[in-house]
Amino acid sequence: MRFVLASTLSYFIDFLNFMILVRVLLSWFSFNPDNKIIMLIFQLTDPILEPFRKLTAKLGLNTGMIDFSPIISLLFLYYIIKPLLLTLIYTFL
Repeated sequence: MRFVLASTLSYFIDFLNFMILVRVLLSWFSFNPDNKIIMLIFQLTDPILEPFRKLTAKLGLNTGMIDFSPIISLLFLYYIIKPLLLTLIYTFL
């Protein structure tokens, strides 16, 4: 049971990281914002990126053209949330 839950959460975090990377790549190209797949990508990644955008604004890291929130969110998800969740699963379940 622990392994299934840990694997599922691990894959979900990897999926979110992939969606953030896709969104970064989409920002380099012009696209149709009414496309349902692109709208889904934005709906999945906005709740993750928005707190980091606010954080970078408060810290004064806004450089105008470069948005550091995807980089910070990728690092946060991969190095803090994923190990924390896996540790909690194997410790308490």
